[in-house]
Amino acid sequence: MKKLVVALAALALTVSVAPSLFGQAEAAPAKNPLCKFAKAQRNPVSWNAYYHCLGPAPAPDRVVLRGRPGPAKSPFCKFAKVQRNLVSWNAFYHCSGI
Repeated sequence: MKKLVVALAALALTVSVAPSLFGQAEAAPAKNPLCKFAKAQRNPVSWNAYYHCLGPAPAPDRVVLRGRPGPAKSPFCKFAKVQRNLVSWNAFYHCSGI
């Protein structure tokens, strides 16, 4: 009789501790019922962005930005130092480094 009581106590302890040992299983998030219409959309990118049906959005590629070269200097800039009206000469020929 004593062995039976000890066995039942051990079984009760095991059953009460088992869920904490194995953890709680979480259910997968339910898929939106509107996902079945995703492939027939005109703009599947925005549809996916809103409903997340077609998987994660692709990451944009990295683009190297290069600075634009400055405008070419006019060959007449070398004559700017001898001009009477330097302001209008610079405005017309864009010789700013005088």
